[in-house]
Amino acid sequence: MDRTLRAFLAVVRTGNLTAAADRIGLTQPALTKTIRRLETDLGAPLFTRSAKGMTLTEVGELFFERARAIETHWAQAREEAHARSGGVLREFRIASGAAYHMRIAPQLVRQLAMEFPETRFVLDFDVAGAMLPKLQTGDIHLLLGAFVHEPPEGIVTEKLLDVVTGAMCCRSHPLAWLPRVPPESLREHRWVIYKRDIFMQRRLTEYCLQFRLEMPRVIMEVDALASSFMIIRGTPYLTAAPTTLRPMAEEAGLVVLPLDVPIWSFPSGAWMRRSTREYPIMKRALALLREYVAATLEPAPGHSVRLSPPPH
Repeated sequence: MDRTLRAFLAVVRTGNLTAAADRIGLTQPALTKTIRRLETDLGAPLFTRSAKGMTLTEVGELFFERARAIETHWAQAREEAHARSGGVLREFRIASGAAYHMRIAPQLVRQLAMEFPETRFVLDFDVAGAMLPKLQTGDIHLLLGAFVHEPPEGIVTEKLLDVVTGAMCCRSHPLAWLPRVPPESLREHRWVIYKRDIFMQRRLTEYCLQFRLEMPRVIMEVDALASSFMIIRGTPYLTAAPTTLRPMAEEAGLVVLPLDVPIWSFPSGAWMRRSTREYPIMKRALALLREYVAATLEPAPGHSVRLSPPPH
């Protein structure tokens, strides 16, 4: 990428000429001269200089948007060339949402680590698409989560499943014995919810409003879904979670209630940069994901899968 753009981006991201110069290996006078020359070429100041550092002007903000796009295209062009030439990734970073993180993503990383021993793996957690900017910048390679909006430029997706958010309770709970659970059966129950999902309480509230129930009585918020499973075991509380976690819930002594209408249903799958699709490790990851998702959706021996229609 052009050295002038690299210099400009470094100043934007550090807000300081000395720190920016250190980052890109220039002296401060050389960096200052580069920025001034760029401003002269553009015919407008890009930064406001003060004792606190360098901040972008209005023109600088517009130029930054274009420069960042150029940086992204440059990085993805190099990545695509490397992928198509059979390049090997030294590190493969994955971020996964709640529907994948407890079962599918660990299986994926374990299998890939055995098949690609020269690669180091990192598995992060994603909530509500918070990791999407990191996917765009190249800080992660694969994102597993909800399709909450259209993918930005350079990002492609592959749908893997429709995630259904349902209600779960202890096996000894009176609701666990019902062959079907209409929305009114959830009236006046108390909930333990996963606090990292910013949409969870909103969706639960919308569900109660839709069926004219009282507002959900959330008596506890927890930082991990596995913790919520353990907390409600042996209690009258309910929790809401993706039904793909049924095996883990059952291991914790819970049941997934056969709701007439699920709390929430949404499409989800794999997000990746278009430039990484030709990497052998990415192709294998997608193949494994299809396999694991299909196995997750199959009923276990002696069980049946009840599919509920999404709310209208």
